[in-house]
Amino acid sequence: MPDQKPRRLALLATGGTIASTMTPGGLAPTLTAAELLAPVRDWLPCEVVAQDVFRMDSSNVQPEEWQRLAIAVDAALRECDGVVITHGTDTMAYTASALSFMLAGVRKPVVLTGSQLPILHPLTDALSNLRHAIAAATQDVGGVYVSFDHKLISGVRCVKTHTTAMDAFSS
Repeated sequence: MPDQKPRRLALLATGGTIASTMTPGGLAPTLTAAELLAPVRDWLPCEVVAQDVFRMDSSNVQPEEWQRLAIAVDAALRECDGVVITHGTDTMAYTASALSFMLAGVRKPVVLTGSQLPILHPLTDALSNLRHAIAAATQDVGGVYVSFDHKLISGVRCVKTHTTAMDAFSS
């Protein structure tokens, strides 16, 4: 049997509810990529390198951030077998679609995920969503996807259909 190199993924953090904590001004994305990985570190199926791209509420994400994120994904894929992006839900479908076109023909998986509740909330969906996104990114299926509420959706087909429901995204 040929030697199989260990899989290596990149986790690129951009902010959003998944990375939010309570601040004097309300919920705000304060957690780093490394802090998002900490609760799932013992579960990880492979090496995951953490990188912060930006930290903002996704309702403020604009084409300039898509460009920064596409550049970060391209750089990460030179060293890694796949990428997971944590992102806010407000504009995650738009970002997934934009990245699908900006990274056209990408041969490795790029999987966006987020959550309706912060990762440190006792009832969070973030842990499950992050685990599923990481599992999807270890597969050898190129393209941009959204992993949310046990679903994997093509980045160009993803639509946010609910603002508060756990199954917020559909194809």
